Amino acid sequence: MLVIGKNPVYEILTSNPGYINKIVLLKKIKPEGKLKDIVNIAKEKSVNTMFLNFNDFKKYFDNKTKDEGITQGVIAFVKDYDYRSLREIVDDCKKIKNPLILILDNITDPHNLGAIARSAVCLGADGIVIPRHNAAEVNHTVMKTSSGAVSYISIAKETNLTNAIELLKNNGFWIFGTDLVTTKTIFETDFKVPAALVIGSEGTGIRKTLLDKCDHIVRIPMAGKISSLNASVSAAVFMYEIFQTEECLVFFDFAWCRNIVLSH
Repeated sequence: MLVIGKNPVYEILTSNPGYINKIVLLKKIKPEGKLKDIVNIAKEKSVNTMFLNFNDFKKYFDNKTKDEGITQGVIAFVKDYDYRSLREIVDDCKKIKNPLILILDNITDPHNLGAIARSAVCLGADGIVIPRHNAAEVNHTVMKTSSGAVSYISIAKETNLTNAIELLKNNGFWIFGTDLVTTKTIFETDFKVPAALVIGSEGTGIRKTLLDKCDHIVRIPMAGKISSLNASVSAAVFMYEIFQTEECLVFFDFAWCRNIVLSH
């Protein structure tokens, strides 16, 4: 798998250098700022680094990623993303007061998955569950869109989301679904419990079989003429509401979150 761009490469280099096979940089770009950090850290961690001219550099990319502005002159060749099992994530959550897990249903756009992962890391979610089939999975687009944030959160692939919800319920999680027509809003909901939040796509929403498994179905109140939000924006609003209290947020590194938001 390719990881493209300064911030995604930097994040995986600092969090999981063992996953990197080699880093390739465009020779004509002078290593400054984050690129210089990448070169120095790679040397420190004995990660193979190559400098190539533009013609050799662009051979690594398809038509969508040849543009130097998209790659920012640096890519990393990494092992495939190391998915975890939902059981492992649940076991980790036993050490956490009121953990939050996201369940993504019908999210097929990797840009949405990347944006959700980025918000999840910034707002302190503890894991993400995606379907094994017919769903976006971690690739170079997700790595870049998340600015490398997927390196900091556990993601599980599950064949059956209904069974995943049952596993979560059996381990003390309350399941919250999102729907446009329900009357209860997020501002009237007590999220101070172990929570699993189901997010559907803006096109089809959450499947009825999953909605029927939810303990609470809530909505984001809208003031304007548009009735729905992009899935990644909706997820971010819900997560912010869940973690808005100082009691929850005091543990998070907002300097890091600010950096990944402003640097992209």
